[in-house]
Amino acid sequence: MKKKAIVCLLAAVLMVTGGMWNVAFADNLDEQQAEVEAEQEEVSNELSEVSEKVEAAQAEVDAIQSSIEVKEGEISAAASEIEQLKVDMQEREEGLNERLRAMYKNGSVGYLDVLLGSNSISEFLNNIEMIQRIFKNDQDTLKTLEEQHGILEEKQAVLEEEKAALSQQKEKQAAKQAELEESKGELQAQLDALNAEADRISAEIQARQEALAQQQAQNGTSGGGNYSGGVMMWPCDSTYITSEFGYRIHPITGIWTGHTGIDIGCSMYAPIYAAESGTVILAEWYGGYGNAVVIDHGGGITTLYGHNEELYVSVGQKVSRGETIAGAGSTGWSTGPHLHFEVREGGNYVDPMGYL
Repeated sequence: MKKKAIVCLLAAVLMVTGGMWNVAFADNLDEQQAEVEAEQEEVSNELSEVSEKVEAAQAEVDAIQSSIEVKEGEISAAASEIEQLKVDMQEREEGLNERLRAMYKNGSVGYLDVLLGSNSISEFLNNIEMIQRIFKNDQDTLKTLEEQHGILEEKQAVLEEEKAALSQQKEKQAAKQAELEESKGELQAQLDALNAEADRISAEIQARQEALAQQQAQNGTSGGGNYSGGVMMWPCDSTYITSEFGYRIHPITGIWTGHTGIDIGCSMYAPIYAAESGTVILAEWYGGYGNAVVIDHGGGITTLYGHNEELYVSVGQKVSRGETIAGAGSTGWSTGPHLHFEVREGGNYVDPMGYL
């Protein structure tokens, strides 16, 4: 429905701005424009999705980096604790050594001397208990410090491993983000190319409008006067309509788009007739129409005959009703031999069946 709305809007704009047949020949350009706009919409949507993924990937990288910074803080804290334990152990060892040095200076031979120097059994027992407490306290403290030191070293090793794992995860996520950024760049380039193509088609439509208006002015066929005909004759011997006027799925682009005329099935080189008398205002290759003829019948009534293999008339030539103007073919945007026939009133597309 959105594509249909785009085509309708574009066709409406062209009708308002073009006047007469100076935009009638943009029909296939309209279809090309609609196709480009559909691709623009598709690529734009895909670009938005990839941009969201890029942002999500960046958020993931940022989150991983935050986790790495937390781990680094924990590793630093563990290292500080280890260093402090080393200091405590050193102080304990120095305390023991200091006591030993003091005992040596005082002529003591150690703990045994303290015991033998006791003056009574009671003092002897008290000295034993004191020496045991000092010794046990020193040993317990050193053992505790060593255990804590081992625990902290293990903790530090685990934190280092976790940090390494996070760093690897960050690298993978960063690589994914780089791929997404590359896809984003490619999609943006594709969108830019489509925008340029849309601008090119619009410029071509405008140029054709101006060129046809100039041709009409030079040939004095600006649509004035009265339409002398009534019901037109069939523009070819066949009356088999393969595609009617109105919206349809385009047989080449697959896009739901407006069909501004009718397609009549006929064989290669079958004679194409002027549906009514008038003046030829276009007879040349015309984009998606292939070899086309346009006849101005006066009173703002104009007809177009598209996809011909051969053209038998030229611009400015007067033609009579029923005169052979071309040989049918399949040039331009066509899937097989047929005649694309259009009628326009005052610049507005109308169903040709109203004239046949």
